[in-house]
Amino acid sequence: MRRGVVLVLGLVWPWAGLAQGKWGMVDTNGTVRIPERYDEIGVFRGDLARGLPLPEFLPGLKGATIVKWLKAEGEEVKKDEALAQVELKEPTIPVMAPAKGMLTQIGVPVGGAAIPGAALGKVRVLGTVDLFAKKQFEVECPSFGPNSGSASVVRWLKLEGDAVGKGEKIAEIRPAQAMAVVLAPGSGTLVDIEVAEGAEAATGQVIARMGVGRVPLRAGKDWFFVDERGNRVTPGRFDQVGVVQGGMAPVRAGDRWSFVDGEGKQVGKADYDEAREVWGGLAAVRQKERWGFVAYHEGTLKNSIPPRFFQVKDFAEGLAAVEESDDAPVDEQAEPKLFEEVAEVKQPAGPVAWGYILPSGKLWIPSEFAEAGRFVDGRAVVRPQGEGANVLLIDSKGKVRTSALYTGLVSLGEKRVAWKRAQGWGLMDMTEKAMEISPGGAESLQAIGPFGSERAPAKGENGKWGYLDPMGTWAIPPKFERAGIFRNGLAAAKEPGARWGFLKPDGSWGIEPKYARVRSFSDGLAAAGEQGEVEAGPEPETGGRWE
Repeated sequence: MRRGVVLVLGLVWPWAGLAQGKWGMVDTNGTVRIPERYDEIGVFRGDLARGLPLPEFLPGLKGATIVKWLKAEGEEVKKDEALAQVELKEPTIPVMAPAKGMLTQIGVPVGGAAIPGAALGKVRVLGTVDLFAKKQFEVECPSFGPNSGSASVVRWLKLEGDAVGKGEKIAEIRPAQAMAVVLAPGSGTLVDIEVAEGAEAATGQVIARMGVGRVPLRAGKDWFFVDERGNRVTPGRFDQVGVVQGGMAPVRAGDRWSFVDGEGKQVGKADYDEAREVWGGLAAVRQKERWGFVAYHEGTLKNSIPPRFFQVKDFAEGLAAVEESDDAPVDEQAEPKLFEEVAEVKQPAGPVAWGYILPSGKLWIPSEFAEAGRFVDGRAVVRPQGEGANVLLIDSKGKVRTSALYTGLVSLGEKRVAWKRAQGWGLMDMTEKAMEISPGGAESLQAIGPFGSERAPAKGENGKWGYLDPMGTWAIPPKFERAGIFRNGLAAAKEPGARWGFLKPDGSWGIEPKYARVRSFSDGLAAAGEQGEVEAGPEPETGGRWE
């Protein structure tokens, strides 16, 4: 009998069950986006961090002037709904040959006026013997925008008598005035207008920011999904839900798991004993005692890797750690040389044998580890078989990348690794160069967490939390009771006896401390609540669960 499998989803939060008040969500300015009325709240996934660029409406377009915003900040919009009216700046529109043949006449010279639909010249088809076939074609001035006015001919690229091909560019015109409309890329909220009416913008410049996303919420016993304004978007009620990412989210109704898209529509017909969120394009699923992977593709569910593993971890950087069953095939095309350099740490097979697979399901790094972590910055932490074996860092080809003996290793991102031997935790780079942390020395940290915005939460010798930069210097002194990860340029932090706020990387408050409970930002929104007793939350640990 295999040991139990622990399911880790975005819906399983470290603070679950501790809340005395209700939850809502705030943006990076501290503005309430979802009212504080829910019993539990998940992680937001959306496009708040992504801007809306000015499209290249026409070839040669240099920019445009925002004539009028048709929607206001905070207003809800639907996909392909008009957001703004713009006047195009100095666009040059190509004129194409209507047929293959010869340009026999240029009717409008350079600088001459051109009206959409009017003839600019003529093309004659050559070599046609069919008496009933059309031989003469007019070169028409193309239309441009919803209110096409007059234009002028900039230049002729072909001269009278030149051969032309159908669809070939033979001239260019420039409208005196061309209007166009910017459309919403998806349903959501117009969060921020960055270019005012009457101002000019260059092609590709961000002119506004859209909010298009989903977050799972619980009211009473029921879970459901809402958008970034708190509007319910799924009719179904679920007993448990995961985060919408990669096009779908895992949901549980009763004892069965399935997937739904962002509108709550079920994806595929299969149901599972367990299901996880999409990571690296694939979602792990369990049927009976075996795990496999599925993928979301154009509204359907694809079985990518059949269930054949005892345990799996999510894909990261193109590889996933798996505990193999006896019927798992080995990639016979893999070159043995890739694995020769880990032969020195290979131990006799034990009850657990972890290796790594590719998205195709092929075994890439042999199953020879007692423990195996996810890849971060091209490295993964593994523990070889054998009692008392030290942990190692390997690269994506299975090559060992550490030479010293460590009792603990944790990849923190930004090419930094937390390490431990006998005392506390330290910080080193990928070459095993240890950072000297002052005061205390290289191995003086009680705990350290992942990097974000070049800051890592760390617990110093004084028992307080602060933030280290990648060189091991205290960028923000250790003075906090709790400290979270920097995401979207802000980190949740709490001073002793105080309320929660959000720090900037320079140590100042980006959002003043006023919350009884908070969670980290994700795509521009963070769960927060002012009601009830102030919660300290659990004590984070190196290598433990961080939000």
